[in-house]
Amino acid sequence: MLHDLGIVGQIYTGVFALSGIVCFAAIGRARTFQDPDVRRGLVGLLATSGGWALLRAAGFLLPDPFRVPAYIVGLAVGFATVWAWLYFCSAYSGRTYHRNASLRRASAAVFLTVVAVKATNPIHGAYFTATEVSTPFVHLAVEHNVLHWTATGLSYVLSAVGLFMIFQLFFESGYDPRPLSALSALIGLPVVFDIVAQFTPLLINIIYAPVGVAVFAVGVLFVFERRFLAVQRASFGDDLSIYLDERGRIRDYSASVAEVLPELDESTGDRLSEAVPAVAEALESDDQILERERDGDPRYYFVSTSTTTLGDAGAQIVLLSDVTQTERQRRQLAEREAEVNEQNELYRGVIDVSFGFVFRIDRQGRFTFASPSVEEFLGYSPAELEGQPVSVTLPNDATVERAWTEIEPIFDGERNTVRDFPLETKAGTTVFTDVRGVPIYDGNVPAAERTTDDIVGIQFMVRDATNRREREGLISVINRVLRHNMRNKMGIITGYAEMLEGRLSGEDAEKATKIRDTADQLLDLTESAQRIEEYRELSPELEPIDVVPLIEDTVSELRMQYPEASVTVDAPDAVVAETHERLQTALWEVVENAAKHGGDPPVVEIDVTVTEAGVTIAVRDNGPGLPEAERDVLQSSVETPLVHGEGLGLWLIHWIVTSLDGELETTAGDEGTTVAIRLPKAS
Repeated sequence: MLHDLGIVGQIYTGVFALSGIVCFAAIGRARTFQDPDVRRGLVGLLATSGGWALLRAAGFLLPDPFRVPAYIVGLAVGFATVWAWLYFCSAYSGRTYHRNASLRRASAAVFLTVVAVKATNPIHGAYFTATEVSTPFVHLAVEHNVLHWTATGLSYVLSAVGLFMIFQLFFESGYDPRPLSALSALIGLPVVFDIVAQFTPLLINIIYAPVGVAVFAVGVLFVFERRFLAVQRASFGDDLSIYLDERGRIRDYSASVAEVLPELDESTGDRLSEAVPAVAEALESDDQILERERDGDPRYYFVSTSTTTLGDAGAQIVLLSDVTQTERQRRQLAEREAEVNEQNELYRGVIDVSFGFVFRIDRQGRFTFASPSVEEFLGYSPAELEGQPVSVTLPNDATVERAWTEIEPIFDGERNTVRDFPLETKAGTTVFTDVRGVPIYDGNVPAAERTTDDIVGIQFMVRDATNRREREGLISVINRVLRHNMRNKMGIITGYAEMLEGRLSGEDAEKATKIRDTADQLLDLTESAQRIEEYRELSPELEPIDVVPLIEDTVSELRMQYPEASVTVDAPDAVVAETHERLQTALWEVVENAAKHGGDPPVVEIDVTVTEAGVTIAVRDNGPGLPEAERDVLQSSVETPLVHGEGLGLWLIHWIVTSLDGELETTAGDEGTTVAIRLPKAS
C-alpha cells in the first residue's frame, strides 16, 4: 500500500506516523513529572497530538470509504489538542485557569459544539469538502470552508494565549529564555506550513500541528528537561536558584543568583561544593543562612533544596531566599535575649518559689500553657493539658460551675484570688489549692487602649494549700476545744467568785472580785480568738461603704455597756470609704478598749476626717495611755517572748485594719491615747 503512495506519500505518511509514535513514547516520561496538574496537561497534549498524527497517517493508507471518517475523527482529536495545550500552559506557568469550574464548563461547551459541526459535515458540507486526487500522490484533497477557518482561527487564538503564558514565565524566571522560547515556538511553526499549503501545490492542504507538538515533546522531555523543570521551580518560588544534576554538579542557574554569587560564572559542570563552598556550608549548617555583602551591606539568604525527577534522572534545585530583614531582626533579638535571660531566670525562680505551677487558658476555657511543674503537682505533662478544657482537672460538675463563676470576673478585666479551690490529679485524687488569676491582653494592643474585648485568655498562679488547710484545720479544732472548755471552766470560776463576793467581806471579798474580773478577761480573750479565726482570710472584697452608720451603731452599743463613759462623735453626715463590714469589729475593739482603760469617769472622743489621702477615724481616751508593748502590737504585729500584749483584742484590730488596706497609728500622751484608723477613699 505504501508503494501505491509513491515517494512523496510515503514521506508524508512516515512523518505523521513518526510524530504520533514520538508523542506516545514521550507519555511515559511525562508521567514522571512531579507536579500533578502539569503532568496531566502534558500527558493530555501528547496523547491527543499522537492520536491526531496517527489518524493523519492512517488517512493516507486507508481505502477511499474510510478516509473521510478518519479525517473527521482526526479533526475532533486535533481540536482536543488545543484544550490540552491550554491546560498544560496554565498549570506550568503557575496559573489556575485550568481549575476554574466556569472556564472548564465553557470550554467543554465550545469543544462539543465545534466537534458536532465537524461530525455533521457530511450532512451540511459547511466545514469542508473532500475529493480524491492523484497529485502529487493519491490522497484525499480537502477544501476547507467557512466553518473550518472559524474553528481554526479560534484554535490559533487559544494556542497563542498558551504561548503567551509560557513566554512570560520564561522571561520572568531569570534563566536564559532563548532555548525554551525557541522550542515552544516550534509548536506554532506548522501554522506556516498550513498557510503556505493554501497557495502552492508543493504542499498538500493538511494541518501539520501534530509534527510541531512531537518536536516540542522531544525537546522538553529529552533535550532541555532540566531547564524546563528549573524554570518552573524558580518562577514559583525564589528566582535565586541553582540547578544540580543527579551527581551534584551545576547544570544551570538563574541570572539573578549570579549577581549574588559571581563565582558561579563558568561553573557549569563543577560540583556545588567546589564552585560555591559557602552555599554548600550553609546547607549543612543548623540555620541554613548564607551571609553575603552586596552594595557594602550584609545580606542574608536562607538556602534550601528541593529534589525533583524526570524520567530516570534525579536532580536538585538550590533556592536562595532573601531573608535579610527577618535575619537582622532575629540577630537583634538574639542579642537582647542575652540581656533578658537573667530576668527570665529570675522570673522563673520567683514562680517556682511562690507557686506550685502556672497555667493559661483561652476564652473557651482550654489550656494554652502549663509550666513543667504541673506534672509533679497534678500528674499531667504540659503537653497532655494543652488544648484540653480546664474541666479535665476539676473533680465534679459543681467545681466546674464554681470555676466559671470565678473566671467570669477576670474576663471582665478584674483580678481574682480563690482559696481552698479543689483540683483533681491524673490519678483521681483531690488536692486543694490557692489560685490567683489575671487577664491576658492581646499584645498588639497598646496598654493605654486596651479594653475587655482585647482579653485573649487568663493566667493562673497555683499554690498547694494542703499543708495550710491541715494547719488551719488543726488550729481551728484546738481553738474550738479551748474556747469551749475555757467558757465552761470560766463560767464555773465566775459563779463561785460571785458567790464568795456575797459571803465574804473585807480583803477576802476583794480577792473574790479579782478572781471574777480575771475570769471575765479570759472569757473576753476567747471571744477575740473566735473573731480572729473568723477573719483569718486577710483579703476580703472591698467595696464603698458609709462608715458613719457603723460608728453610730458602735457608739450606741458602747453607751449601753458602759453607761458611765462620756462618748462624743465629730463626723460629717456621710463618709464613704473603700472597706468591708468587718471594720465594725475593729471599731468596737478600739472604743471598748478606750472605755475600759480610760479615766474615771472614762471619756471617749471619736473624730472622722476626710482628705485626699483617705478617711481617718481617730479614737481618743483620757486614760493613762497604752503600755509600750501594747503599742508595739498595734503598729508592728510582732509577738515575742519579750514583747507581747495582754490580750488578743489588739491583734484583732491590727489584722482587720491591715486586711482592709488600712493603716494604724497610736499616739500616747499625758492626757490619754489616740488610735487612728486610716482607710482608702472610695474611687
